[in-house]
Amino acid sequence: MEGHLRQRIVGAIVLVTLGVIFIPALLDGSGYKARQVQDIEIREKPEFPPLTQKKLKPVVTPITTIKKQQTRANKSDPKQPHKKPIRSFALQVGTFSSNENAVKMRDKLRKAGYTAYVYKSTSKGKTSYKVRIGPELERSVLEKIKTDLKKSRKIDAYIVNHP
Repeated sequence: MEGHLRQRIVGAIVLVTLGVIFIPALLDGSGYKARQVQDIEIREKPEFPPLTQKKLKPVVTPITTIKKQQTRANKSDPKQPHKKPIRSFALQVGTFSSNENAVKMRDKLRKAGYTAYVYKSTSKGKTSYKVRIGPELERSVLEKIKTDLKKSRKIDAYIVNHP
């Protein structure tokens, strides 16, 4: 038994010696400080030149490109119309000799949800009042309205240039 007891005592002495050497090194806090304390450097506020001295490139937008095209067209000859005028169309629903009848039909179409108006025209000394729906930029929209009017109200209309 003495051999067993000696081995236990020697083992205990070795463990206590290792504890005396390494435990203070682990618990002194030097590792904690190294992990937690960091120097953070904050730069000084940068100085920017005033915006009046700064030259910026203009941002290109659709509006600016249209304005540039208009100014180019106006510089060449202001009296000359644009090369590509905007075309619009209207659907002529009826022609009347009296304004009252044209207004009645216009009001009926407006109640049905159409954007109708009366166009007054004079030809060979005679005044006529034309009831039209529109105007629209695309002819296909008026084609659909035309077929709808033909089916629902049995009105034979045709597409004209607006105005």
